[in-house]
Amino acid sequence: MPDDRKPMNSRIKKRHFAFVAAFFLIQIAIDLAHSVTAFPFVHYGMFSESFPAPDSLLRYEVIVNGKTLDPADFRIYRWDMIQGPLAAFDKQVQTADFAFDKEKFRAALPGIYSRISANLDNSPALAANFPEWYRNYLSSLLRRPIRTLLVNRARYRFEDNRFILMNSTPWIDRE
Repeated sequence: MPDDRKPMNSRIKKRHFAFVAAFFLIQIAIDLAHSVTAFPFVHYGMFSESFPAPDSLLRYEVIVNGKTLDPADFRIYRWDMIQGPLAAFDKQVQTADFAFDKEKFRAALPGIYSRISANLDNSPALAANFPEWYRNYLSSLLRRPIRTLLVNRARYRFEDNRFILMNSTPWIDRE
């Protein structure tokens, strides 16, 4: 009887090994193409190169009901929830889109791209609606009503072991 089960177990093990090996080979191919990251792996190059220190630092100063929000008053993840949407929106405004590698996608997979390209573009109304959306989002995050919201884009440079304000421009102003 044990002899009958042995070939079955052997075939299952070979299939399992082939499946796992195929998964890893596909992941490596995707990684080497610098394309989409497939969970649970990330690109091998994600943290493998250094870059020079920037000459300036951009910070979003958020003023709610006349009071500037201070990062020290929030846990780091909560501060990221305040700053993250601003950085993403700023990037979208500067690049006109979030999908910075659509051209690579179009060149590599033109057939698939033509079928889904309409879903890759952001609505023009997104930029117009963001300030009001952000005010409502921030209000729910802070758990208090927001009558006025001002967001400044402030650029700092690091000099003599401290940050020096270079300029600050109003960016979002909602009353």
